[in-house]
Amino acid sequence: MLTVIIPTKNHGSYLEHLITNVIFADNSPVTNLLICNDGSTDDTASILEKFSGDKRIRIFHNEKSKGAIGSVVMMYTHVETPYVMFLASDDYFFPDKIARLFDEMIKNDAYVGFGKYVIEDGGQIIELNHPGWQARRQADADEFCSILGFDHYTSFIVAIVKCETLPKYGPDNSPWDLSLDRMAGADGMGEFRAQDWTLALDMAKTHPDRFYFLDEYCGCFRKVASQLSSDDTYVHTGRAAYEMAMLILRYLQDYELRKRVKKSDYFKTAIRNLLYAKAGQISDTAKQSHNFVEIYKPILLAADALLINM
Repeated sequence: MLTVIIPTKNHGSYLEHLITNVIFADNSPVTNLLICNDGSTDDTASILEKFSGDKRIRIFHNEKSKGAIGSVVMMYTHVETPYVMFLASDDYFFPDKIARLFDEMIKNDAYVGFGKYVIEDGGQIIELNHPGWQARRQADADEFCSILGFDHYTSFIVAIVKCETLPKYGPDNSPWDLSLDRMAGADGMGEFRAQDWTLALDMAKTHPDRFYFLDEYCGCFRKVASQLSSDDTYVHTGRAAYEMAMLILRYLQDYELRKRVKKSDYFKTAIRNLLYAKAGQISDTAKQSHNFVEIYKPILLAADALLINM
């Protein structure tokens, strides 16, 4: 019924515990695992070899790294179950909570089921209180407006998606729009990193009433300095604000989506405030860079103008 897809690179130290005690724990609802060794140089290959005889697991190897999204897109074509989860190999979920989420999602005929998550930072567990989890309870809430205004709170650490309802892009019917990689990559900093946010927005755009939220902590985001989404490489460089501006222009050029946002001053203001907050975290040094002046700033100004004139 439920497949987990995991791209992994140099996370060998996490894998054996993740597969044995999380993915296939006794109380886990997961029935299948697709995992790709994306050009690792640690002991990932030898660890995965231990699971090669498990019929529930299909292991892929990229001799040369394709990146996380490239690996996920490749594996997604092999999913045979009605439901799927996408998981980073340095994160983990709580099997009993995900089992409950899955049951409730099916009972409520939801297309997306998600819960809350904690953050592990330097061995310390922090219970996140995401403002989006509260905002989506507003009387005039629209899941699309809430996700765009309060960032990606339906984290795929703790989210299950019904496959047949996922968007389809390109010849392989990928749920990920890889054209965003080409657009974002103009700055020389690699792939578009907000693909999970984009996928949540795509689902909320089409199915705003088919989300189910379990108000319990269901998994953990493990914060490590080498992540592409770390503050130094993503936030302070301006890439995070740039990607949000791209999403604003992508979605709000659609008249029907603009109408949904305009219905609520609360969410319209939230979207602008989030964009300003991301822009406000760009370092002074980054603001003098070619990327900011020539690439980021024009898109930020265009997104701001669109919001002001709605």
